[in-house]
Amino acid sequence: MERGSLHERRERLSKLVPKIGPVTFARERVLPVDPALEPLFPEAGLMRGSVIGCQGPTAMSAALALVAGPSAAGSWLAILGVPSLGLRAASEVGIALERMVMVADQARDLGEEPWANVISALIDGFDVIVLRADVRGGIARRLQSRLQNRGAVLVLVGDPGPFSCDVVISCRQGEWEGLGHGSGRLVRRRLTLSASGRRLPGERRIDVWLPGANGRIEPVTAPPFISQPVTPTTATTPETAPGIALAG
Repeated sequence: MERGSLHERRERLSKLVPKIGPVTFARERVLPVDPALEPLFPEAGLMRGSVIGCQGPTAMSAALALVAGPSAAGSWLAILGVPSLGLRAASEVGIALERMVMVADQARDLGEEPWANVISALIDGFDVIVLRADVRGGIARRLQSRLQNRGAVLVLVGDPGPFSCDVVISCRQGEWEGLGHGSGRLVRRRLTLSASGRRLPGERRIDVWLPGANGRIEPVTAPPFISQPVTPTTATTPETAPGIALAG
């Protein structure tokens, strides 16, 4: 979202609400996630009104994979304060770009209260909001109450700060596959994701490929990938290899 006055920003967001809200908020109370992620959640999906935290060195990748399911199913997605996110990364994991809105990190320069008003406006009009939390406790409680009333889902990347998470997804650093002895290309990355929180009686843990050989998330139980012999002339670097555009 380009720069502009606070009034102009709120006007643009307000115009989206009547187009999105009446459709999305009449749907079921649980938003679908990719089948590989269903074991992490008590309802096998994202309960509306909940706050999900993604922590660890691969938190951004996990957050994108998490919201890809609702996005592909027709939900509207807003991403705030994540300037490093690339559209290719979002598209590869399965996010529908035509139903995604990004708010530039410069919006924080408006001040904490105006920034909170921007988040409130998005909660009113979008199904899922991805955010790096950076607000005071009082504002977090106000936003969380609004979230529950409107039925949106908030996905926090990194330290949740004063927000109270229903489920926390912890993401460990993954191991890449595909490289041989001085040749080859990065093909897929294995991650261990664990879920805990007040809505879970105990910790849940799964292993997934993120990205998998097709660029999206896959369960580790999928058939093993058979690498093909390559020559040094076909080797690629991590910067040019396909399927690794996901942010860490």
